[in-house]
Amino acid sequence: MRYARIGLMVLAVAGLMAAGACDDDTRDKAKETVESAKEKVGEAGARATAEAYRASLKAHDTDDASGGVRNVEALRVVVKDLPGDPEISGIDDGDGDGRDDDGYVQATVGDENACITLPQTGDDIDVSGGACPAG
Repeated sequence: MRYARIGLMVLAVAGLMAAGACDDDTRDKAKETVESAKEKVGEAGARATAEAYRASLKAHDTDDASGGVRNVEALRVVVKDLPGDPEISGIDDGDGDGRDDDGYVQATVGDENACITLPQTGDDIDVSGGACPAG
């Protein structure tokens, strides 16, 4: 619903700009509003992708898997479950133990990022807006 309102707002502002019904100041403010709405949609897309990743990972039974929710095989399989073709990065098993090394997986949609934080133990997966910490 929120995305539909943002989309309608973008269309309304764009329509006013195209019709020439605004002075320069109003056009500039309208452009800023459109850019802000585009950023919010991008942020929402990255966050929604990260939330879908979390839900899919929880749906996979990782309790018995080596490494739990950090099991690299499960993390890679979950990427295939996501709709579209989002960029998922940060799945790394440098030491070969079958567990993600740092517990951070990043979802990128366009220029926006969201970070999925995987706990050392348990299954309390956290999702936050913005890029994951540099490793």
